[in-house]
Amino acid sequence: MGVATTATLDTRAWRQAWAAAARADVAGDYGDPAGEPELRAALAALVARSRGLGAAAGRVLVTAGSLQALNLILKLLPPQSRVLFEATGYRAARQAIVDAGHSLIPLGQDVDGPVITADTPPARLAYVTPSHSFPLGGRMSVPRRLALLEWAARHDALIVEDDYDGEFRYGAPPLPTLASLDSQGRVLYLGTLSKVLTPGLRTGFLICPPALLPALVRARTLLDSGHPLPVQHALLHLLKTGELDRHIRRTRRWHAGVRAVLTQILEPLAPHATLGGIEAGLHVCLFLSPPLDARAVAAELSRRGVHVSTLDTYTFAGAVPNALLLGYGGLTIQQAQAGAQEIVRVILGGG
Repeated sequence: MGVATTATLDTRAWRQAWAAAARADVAGDYGDPAGEPELRAALAALVARSRGLGAAAGRVLVTAGSLQALNLILKLLPPQSRVLFEATGYRAARQAIVDAGHSLIPLGQDVDGPVITADTPPARLAYVTPSHSFPLGGRMSVPRRLALLEWAARHDALIVEDDYDGEFRYGAPPLPTLASLDSQGRVLYLGTLSKVLTPGLRTGFLICPPALLPALVRARTLLDSGHPLPVQHALLHLLKTGELDRHIRRTRRWHAGVRAVLTQILEPLAPHATLGGIEAGLHVCLFLSPPLDARAVAAELSRRGVHVSTLDTYTFAGAVPNALLLGYGGLTIQQAQAGAQEIVRVILGGG
C-alpha cells in the first residue's frame, strides 16, 4: 500500500531536473519557509489544471508530505480537541491526531463516503479522504460534501481534505474538491507528489485559507525552517517544462491497465467477493461474503506469496469490514494478473 510505480518515469527528464537544480545559485539562507514563490505558483496552477481548484499562490505551503502538513494543522487546534475521523481510515493520520493529544470521533461510512447527519457531533476538525476513501475506496458524493461543509459552518470547525491520489481516476467524472466548494475558509487541502513521482521526494503541499497561513508558516519555521531548496528547484523544473503533467498522463494509463486486469479477473467472483473503489486511486477493496473470512483468506494468500491486507488495523470503531485491501500501485500488469488469479483460486477453493 502507498507505493506508486516509477516505471513510467522519464529518467532523462528526471536527470535534467536535478541538473537544473545543480545549476541554480547556491543560497546563503534557508529560503522562504512557505516554499519558493515560483514553486508555490506552479503548484497552484497544477491543482487548478488537474483538480479544478483555483487558489492563489499565496495560499500554498510546501511541505515534507501530507503527514507533515497534518501535523502542522494539528498545532492550530486547542489542546485536547475533538476530531471527526473515518471509522476505517488512514492509520498514520489517526496516530498523528492521537499523539497530538486530541480525541477521535468515528464517522460511519457507506458507498457515498462518510455519513454526515444532523446528529453528527461537534468537533474542532474533520479529517476526510473524499476523492478515494482510504482504505475503503469509495468517493464522497457531492451531497455528502455539502453536508460536511454545512456541519463545519454550524460548529465553527475546520476540514482537512486529504487528496492523496486525486490524480488517478479511471473513467469516472471528477467530483469538485471540498476546497473548491468552500466559501467560508474552512477547508485545508492536502496534496502530495509522493504518489505522482516517488515517496522518496518527501514533498507535498497544503492549500489553506489565507487567515490560517501565518500560523502554519510559523509552525513550519519552528519545525525545520522550510523545504530543501535543491528539491524545490528540481520540482519547479519538472513543472515548468510540462514533464510532470506528461508523467501523470503516462502513469494514469499504466495504472488504468493494471486496474483493468484486476477488474476483469476479480469481478466474476461476485457474489462471493465484490470489488469496491475501482473508479480511482492505487488500491481496491475486495469485500468478502460469509463464510469467507478476510483474515483466513489473507493468511492463505500469504502462504502462496500474494500479500494483501485486512482492515483490522485501519478500523478503530465499529465492526471491521470483511474485506481485503489490494494495493496495485507498484505492480506490473503481469504481477497483478498473477496475484488476482491466485486470489480467485483461494476464494473459489480451486487449490
